[in-house]
Amino acid sequence: MTKATINHASVPVPDAAVGHAVLPRTLGTFRLAVFVVAAVAPLAGVIGTLPVALVFGSGTALPLAFVVVTAVMALFAVGYSAISREVIVGGAFYAYIARGLGTITGLGAACVAVISYTMFVPGGLSYLGFVMQTSVSELLGYKLPWIVYSLGAWVLVGLLGLRKIDFSARAVLALIVLEFLLLLAFDSSIVGRLGSAALPMVSLNWRGMTEGAPGVAILLAFTCYFGIESAALYSEEAKSPEKTVARATYIAISVIGIFYFLTSWITVGAVGPNNISGIKPDDIGLIYFKLSNQFMNATFTHVIQAAIVTSMFATVLSLHNVAARYLFVLGRQGCLPAALGRAHPKHGSPSVASTTVSLVSLIVVGGAAYLGLHPMLGLGLIALGFAAVGVMFLQALTSLAIISYFRGRSDRKVWSHIVAPALSLIGLIGALVIAVDNFEFLSGSQNPVVNRIPVGIPIAMASGVLLALWLRRYRPAKFAAVLNS
Repeated sequence: MTKATINHASVPVPDAAVGHAVLPRTLGTFRLAVFVVAAVAPLAGVIGTLPVALVFGSGTALPLAFVVVTAVMALFAVGYSAISREVIVGGAFYAYIARGLGTITGLGAACVAVISYTMFVPGGLSYLGFVMQTSVSELLGYKLPWIVYSLGAWVLVGLLGLRKIDFSARAVLALIVLEFLLLLAFDSSIVGRLGSAALPMVSLNWRGMTEGAPGVAILLAFTCYFGIESAALYSEEAKSPEKTVARATYIAISVIGIFYFLTSWITVGAVGPNNISGIKPDDIGLIYFKLSNQFMNATFTHVIQAAIVTSMFATVLSLHNVAARYLFVLGRQGCLPAALGRAHPKHGSPSVASTTVSLVSLIVVGGAAYLGLHPMLGLGLIALGFAAVGVMFLQALTSLAIISYFRGRSDRKVWSHIVAPALSLIGLIGALVIAVDNFEFLSGSQNPVVNRIPVGIPIAMASGVLLALWLRRYRPAKFAAVLNS
């Protein structure tokens, strides 16, 4: 593998080794970890996902579902970090898969990655528009169409996506700090009021994982880690990618795992272990607002409602950047139009790719509004659910690729190169099966046609494979570039 020359300039420059532009190396471990945490959206995950997992999943044993999922993601991170130290390119998932399983499989995975991450953006924008519509209506008393808020967010995300990455990092950092401070205050208030009752021991009973629907709880817990792998996608922009990517990933998984475990545990205590089964479906989305009114006050509840908006915005911004960087690398390699591989001469951002993601998002969100689809059930959760299944598929394929990549090498390490990736592969395949079988809990729809949408993942994979076969026959130089850049 030819490694790109490290360049600390503030704008992209031609790389002498590989002959293409590279993005500036400005990201340290802390900033990279911020982007990973932002992609996971802690506050939005707590308010939007935990109540559903609590009621329809494992009930009081919900904290243990996060223990299981955190363990699988930690195992995944072991092998992921190991390969990230050697394969330093912006393609992340598909680049690793190409190294371990071959270029044809890698380009198939690239197609899945592009579609998954790109679809997250309009899904997130529509969900954000719905949340903003609801919050503004309750706070200010007037109601505008959700598309107005979605388009406003679309403009801001697009502008930030065109700016240098440092600018976005500062904006995202402020939002993430606000989220954690609010949730820390919320959790502390409940513990202060309830004492030991806020942490019921029944939540630590593993027998509880056999009751209710543990598969649904685990599935929804996995969605709370969506975006955790994004650190490697910024490897070309990291100051010391051999160390930064691994450190940022471990920090993010640790912080998020502890955060969700404690918050879900405290939630069980606040609701009351015996009261969970009595929660009505219409009240699921109001659980945290009611708890906030009970243990804090109405003003704090309004602040949380506003903070959900910033949380979702941070997520959409982060995943917009991820989708743009996938397109950037594919364009630079010649697998997609070369214009996508151009970087902004001033800001050093993947400007053409970023603009492309923005245009696709506008078409999808605008089309949904024109057809009168519900911003959450009609587009939001369906698009986000589809993206989540796609990412789990990529994670499983990456685990297999890591084992293959280090196979036969004299420096192969049993734990990080074989055992950990194998265990994560088993866990991810199980999660993927659960996700497909229970897609209605991701999509929020009971429509059988809607819940067959995950079939788009193998179709995307097949499309990428066909593209790879075409490139190998008619554009061999571009086909070879996938492994040589």
